[in-house]
Amino acid sequence: MIGNIINCKALGKKLQIRRRQLGLSQCEAAEILDLSTSFYSRLERGERTASLEAIIRIAKCYELSLDFLLQESLEQELFDAQKAELAQAFTGKSSSQADRLISWLSVLSENIDKL
Repeated sequence: MIGNIINCKALGKKLQIRRRQLGLSQCEAAEILDLSTSFYSRLERGERTASLEAIIRIAKCYELSLDFLLQESLEQELFDAQKAELAQAFTGKSSSQADRLISWLSVLSENIDKL
């Protein structure tokens, strides 16, 4: 479900900022976007998310790119995937093996720009 991967608070803040830049009230924006005023208000407060179809419609109406609207969400999804990969690397390792992995990760982290 799309609501599970979208950072609703960040999306709502971007919608609010852009709506104000366009000089629209929430009622006007909701009407243009064919959404109820209460639903649009909850979108801006980050309490709800919209369908992908509605997000695309909003992006077009507000002349914003989807990647701009969803940037924080996409970054968080990537970070979560990386954390899962890292956790998988430790699966089945003994305590001493995990300690060695952590030591190697620390060395790699300190020298990442040199690699």
